[in-house]
Amino acid sequence: MPLTKINTKIVFLLFVFAISTIFIFYSENNGKYPDNILGNLSNNSTNANVHSGDLIQKKVSNARSGDTVIVYPGDSIQQKINSVNSCDTILVYPGLYQENLVVDKPLSIVSKQGKSADTVIQAANPEKDVFHITANNVTISGFNITGSRSKAGIYYTGSNSSITGNTLVYNKYGAFLKSSSDIVIRNNTVFQNEFGIYLRNSSKNTLENNEANDSSHYGIFIENSTENELDFNIVNSNSVYAVCLKNSNNNCLKSNNISNNELKVDINGINLENSNSNKLISNYISNSWKGVNLTNSSDNELGKNRVSHNYFSISLQNSNDNKFLNNTIELHPYTFSITLGNSQNNIIKGNTVGLNKETADMNKEIKVFYTPDSRNNTIEGEQYTDHGRGTAVYLE
Repeated sequence: MPLTKINTKIVFLLFVFAISTIFIFYSENNGKYPDNILGNLSNNSTNANVHSGDLIQKKVSNARSGDTVIVYPGDSIQQKINSVNSCDTILVYPGLYQENLVVDKPLSIVSKQGKSADTVIQAANPEKDVFHITANNVTISGFNITGSRSKAGIYYTGSNSSITGNTLVYNKYGAFLKSSSDIVIRNNTVFQNEFGIYLRNSSKNTLENNEANDSSHYGIFIENSTENELDFNIVNSNSVYAVCLKNSNNNCLKSNNISNNELKVDINGINLENSNSNKLISNYISNSWKGVNLTNSSDNELGKNRVSHNYFSISLQNSNDNKFLNNTIELHPYTFSITLGNSQNNIIKGNTVGLNKETADMNKEIKVFYTPDSRNNTIEGEQYTDHGRGTAVYLE
């Protein structure tokens, strides 16, 4: 047989063998060609798909980074929440959306403009939360969230999430965190709710640069919660307490502005009840019945606060082992700077008390008044200026 015919036959047999091998790999890999035969066609590639009126920007890489889905007025945000995958972003265009949203997967839901004024989510059912969130790693940003008469603008239970740049108005609770941790609530405007921001059984959360105003009850309420940070918030014109800590320990309130709450009996700026080992540092507290009130609370530290024009600047009842260091207290006539009732072992040191002048000069004679219920308190280094009608330190 000629050599050329033998070579042709060998080539043909090799071709048949190769085709058979590829077919076997194809069958054994569920209809997918293995990478070592055809090469990896997906590495470092980018696909763009458009379907159902949504723009989806898909990045394919070794670690999935999430898609972006756009929602236009007339679309349902809830439908997008249901259809997208975890870690996706839902980008909402300006408009009015009447829905009660349930978020049960990690998502970012953000307004296109980043402005809460023009992207409104209103409760379709005022008896339900506007946002009801039960997943970790969720971002809600840039919305006007309103209309939950009986529930919350944002109800959250989870961790590692952020609520930023929203307006929360006309709800029972502006934002309600329950059993939540590592949540950042920042740059929100919260007003005309029953409760502005409410934390229950929650820890290690950050409330920063929020405005919580005009609540019919509390501006910020922290209950059964620990190790939360409240920094640089403005809490004004609330009807009961501006900031209240109840059964809450080891929280820090720093550089908050708390003022213009109703000057009625038991309407307080910062109220601590059964709360221990908290720090109140460099806050401005003014125009309340009691600027700072402690009841059954121990081992708290108040330092470098400015407490101005309250009827009682700082008041303690049944509270022991607290420290009041280097605060500035400014009084109206006929008002009290620091009062202690049945409170022991407190340290009051280095505070400056300024009193408005009146026709009489009572405080030159009465700076500290002791009765048996309050014992072993240390009061030293106090400075008194502009003595008028009032009592600098009163112990009952």
